[in-house]
Amino acid sequence: MKKDNRLSFFETLTMATGFTIGSGIITLTGIGIGMTGRSVFIAFAVCAVLFLISFRPLFIMSSVLPRMSAAYSYSKELITKEAGGLYVYIYFFGRITIAIFGISIAQYLASLIPALNNPVGMKVVAAGVLTLFYIINLFGIKNAAIVQNVLFVILVFSLLSFVIFGIGKVESNFFEQKAFFVNGFSGFYSAVSLLFFAVGGAYIITDFAPKIRNPEKVMTKVIYIVTIGVTVLYMFIGIVASGVIPQAEAAYQSLVVTARIVYPNNLLFSIFIVGGALGALITTLNSSFVWYSSSLIQACKDGWLPKAWGKTNKYEVPYILTTIFYILGLIPALLGMDLTVVSKIAVGMTILSILIPMAGILKLPEKYPEEWKQSVYSKRYPKWRLRTMVVITYLIMSTQVYALFAGNPATANVIILLYILGIGLYLFFKSKYKTLKTEGEGEKD
Repeated sequence: MKKDNRLSFFETLTMATGFTIGSGIITLTGIGIGMTGRSVFIAFAVCAVLFLISFRPLFIMSSVLPRMSAAYSYSKELITKEAGGLYVYIYFFGRITIAIFGISIAQYLASLIPALNNPVGMKVVAAGVLTLFYIINLFGIKNAAIVQNVLFVILVFSLLSFVIFGIGKVESNFFEQKAFFVNGFSGFYSAVSLLFFAVGGAYIITDFAPKIRNPEKVMTKVIYIVTIGVTVLYMFIGIVASGVIPQAEAAYQSLVVTARIVYPNNLLFSIFIVGGALGALITTLNSSFVWYSSSLIQACKDGWLPKAWGKTNKYEVPYILTTIFYILGLIPALLGMDLTVVSKIAVGMTILSILIPMAGILKLPEKYPEEWKQSVYSKRYPKWRLRTMVVITYLIMSTQVYALFAGNPATANVIILLYILGIGLYLFFKSKYKTLKTEGEGEKD
């Protein structure tokens, strides 16, 4: 009897948890506090609700039609090939997120080694860390898997210790109104948008749906369990991070500032920085090189990116793509770009890319009628309900993109706008040329 090597419910649960608990809580909590004050813990809860509502189309598609590189596959299969190309190019730009990890690691290391706490030192550390993990990833990830799992366990215990040691030190005036919603609704919603993927990382398991046993029953259940569980933990972290010290002191700062007060001695503080903060950033940076590069190999084969970029070395690593992402992360780090701006651009572009495949669910019953009829969703989701779901998804995610980009420097938004406009024109003329070429060949026949 052939062994079933697909992931079980528990294995899927642990994988989704690993994708969710990571650098987001470490890098973005302080920025969220700066945007909305102590109401950051409410922002985490709202994030979870909006994530579970807006990502519903992707969850259903991955349950009914399991695909590797789900978002790209649904864009090109269910919408058009050009939609697949649009997804690739916007997703590609959003990988500037790699820079966040290098900059954040430099900030946390500087808290342990004061000599590094200067502009030059921070740039050197950020560049050095990115270079180290770039080189490691060129040799494959097999040997790093065990270390990755161990660091994840240490990370979870470190975050729990932050809550346990800190919750009793939260200021008695925590719920004073002036410390909540410090920048009004716009600031609060900007925080919600920024923290969106900090609680919503479980969606990444949709990229592995074919490798999951019984995905139709397991997928959505796992995503809901993980998202709700992690959100509760993050809400407590938000309370401690913004409540142990005055809100103004925690705003736009790393968790280091609060952790110095939370832990009773330097040993525990150092363990949190190394095992928690640096552990989260290192595991996420390490896995990001692999995930980002591997997810675009098919796009290279399909011609949206140069085919040479998808070439792999003897360790089966797409080394050209990995190098490109390394450079993409290195430039903002060396330029000393503001972490807040980089974060908002990265999250905003990621949300924009995910918006594209969501409309694919409207075509799913038509293009894959048998798979749709056999699913539990066919009777529960008539056409009008599918349309309503997609409209709600687009409303939520488009307002989040607007909230993130609205506060950006004009230069950053102009670059984003020109990039998207350039993509649109390229895809339009490519499609037009293809149509004319096909018609010309038809006339010859």
